[in-house]
Amino acid sequence: MLMRRPGFARAAALAAMIAAAILAATPETDPTDGRPAWRFKQIADGVFFATGTGAMTTMSNSLVIVNEDHAMLVDTTVSPAAARKLVAEIRSEVTEKPIRYVFNTHFHFDHSHGNQVFGDEVEIIAHEFVRRQHTADVGRQRTNRTFSAAIPGQIEAARARVTAATDQVERTRLQTDLRIREAHWNAIQETAVRPPNITYRDSMKVVKGGREVRLHFVGRGHTGGDSMIFLPAERIVFTGDFLVGSPGVHGLPYMGDAFVNEWPASLGGLKALDFDIIVPGHGTPFRERSQITDLQAYLRDLWRQVSALRAEGLSAEDAVGRVDLSAHAENYGDRARRVDPRAVVRIYEVLQIQHPL
Repeated sequence: MLMRRPGFARAAALAAMIAAAILAATPETDPTDGRPAWRFKQIADGVFFATGTGAMTTMSNSLVIVNEDHAMLVDTTVSPAAARKLVAEIRSEVTEKPIRYVFNTHFHFDHSHGNQVFGDEVEIIAHEFVRRQHTADVGRQRTNRTFSAAIPGQIEAARARVTAATDQVERTRLQTDLRIREAHWNAIQETAVRPPNITYRDSMKVVKGGREVRLHFVGRGHTGGDSMIFLPAERIVFTGDFLVGSPGVHGLPYMGDAFVNEWPASLGGLKALDFDIIVPGHGTPFRERSQITDLQAYLRDLWRQVSALRAEGLSAEDAVGRVDLSAHAENYGDRARRVDPRAVVRIYEVLQIQHPL
């Protein structure tokens, strides 16, 4: 059980006051001034990788699949405003065909909180775990709550940087950054989480408009319900946050809701798919299957070390300073030397369920 530290209520009240003040002062939810918020790269016939340009807060990647009479979208980004911008730019830059199918790789806010911009005519498809999470009290979900709670402080810090800037070029850049942050805070206030209306448990095949798309749940990992969105003819797999990275750059996924002990075996299920290109939820498309093996090794080592430290009686907070993953520095650099405390806390939670103290 996680205990709240003294002063938590006072800090929460102060954060709420700051948030209210920021919300009252925020501008419109589209801060782009007509600039593109997304860039699209064709990676196969009718398949486009979509990633943010930085003109507004988007946070995660998407995949656009253009078929004979409609389009499909994988992941709906971080907010309704970002999703509306994505849909508009798909229409102007990629295809005017209507989006009829949406796939959520997992339940996290930065991949699914744009669902609400789609009407009832659009099928939103995901693992059954995603629907359970979306129909629960989303505001209480730790990942959504903690990331959102940090935004008011980030805005206050950004305002301070603008005030302190003396160089006009730098000040203009900082003002743009502040406007983007404020617009994002405003955008997330309108979020009304829309769960998927079609779910599956193990695998699902969708054959529409001359295209075959397969959804595979290969096991618990980044969350309890990650989907691999697999295009068998194109040999492309969209992994969401189950596996992230870029060509030659290893990614370390967020582990705050993870099942680190099961993840390596689940990654083996990803390896079994017959693909050439990995499209991650964060990063850029890459081909190195070795990154799967490297993440398996990192996760096994992390689980082993944290499990041993808990068995010694250390708290999760104290264990963070004792974890040494420098053996993986060749792949993960400094990130291997500074373990994410949220990963350690999550491992302790899973271990508590399996082996109560």
